Amino acid sequence: MENLIKDLREIDGVKNVRRQSGPVLRIELFSREVSGSEVVEIRGDLRSISQRIVSVLDEASGDGVFDSWEWIVKPEKQYQETRLGRRKTSDRKEKGHRPGYYRVSVLK
Repeated sequence: MENLIKDLREIDGVKNVRRQSGPVLRIELFSREVSGSEVVEIRGDLRSISQRIVSVLDEASGDGVFDSWEWIVKPEKQYQETRLGRRKTSDRKEKGHRPGYYRVSVLK
């Protein structure tokens, strides 16, 4: 398990990986708070960071470190709705992500 945590920490965009209660990992990303809202701006490409995390977890599962894993919490895009003129159309403007971390359950 320690090698898994070390491999996850080496991914670009991952700030820290910590164990939480039970077999849960919290993977924190490099991010900064957006002033005036609850969202954070994640530095780097979230899609490629997610793919690298998945590949490391799948590889560890294949090597027998644990049986399976699943996402508990993933960062999701948050949008700001703005109205366009007097019409009922609206424009979705990206505000950021919430939360700025992943939580993964690792089942042995």
